[in-house]
Amino acid sequence: AGSGLGYLGISRMSNILVILFAILDCKVWSIAQVAAWADGHISKLDSPKAWLLDLSIGDSVDSCLETVREAMRESGVLLPENVGELMAGFILLRYDAGELPEAQARSLIVDIVDAYETSSVDAEAAGTLSLDSSVYLDIRRSAEQALEYMSSDRYLESDRKLIND
Repeated sequence: AGSGLGYLGISRMSNILVILFAILDCKVWSIAQVAAWADGHISKLDSPKAWLLDLSIGDSVDSCLETVREAMRESGVLLPENVGELMAGFILLRYDAGELPEAQARSLIVDIVDAYETSSVDAEAAGTLSLDSSVYLDIRRSAEQALEYMSSDRYLESDRKLIND
């Protein structure tokens, strides 16, 4: 897929909201980064969606996560089966960046795998598998691609409709 989003295996309509959900739930971005992302889009749009405006003024990552959940409900966007892989990838990237110690990263990945039933690794294996294992390479790549997509201005038309009225 030319969009680089085929790794998610989800409806194109849900990409931006699903990625935001995972970014916020995994605390990949700070509140300042969330606001900067939202403000960057608001300044370029004629009529930004209310949820995007709410993200811009959110006072915590948790309040922004609730804003995204509400936008998902209003848009009929469901989390895809493999959102756990994306979330685990974000945790691995935080570990790689030195933001999480190995034990905490492993614990978070086990919790994610347990909650979202990932196809790449089961909860038992996640508890013992090296975080540098080749099993996690594709998961990391998917998370990196998702972050690249979020930082681009080349959104799919369906995602543009999610942020602009």
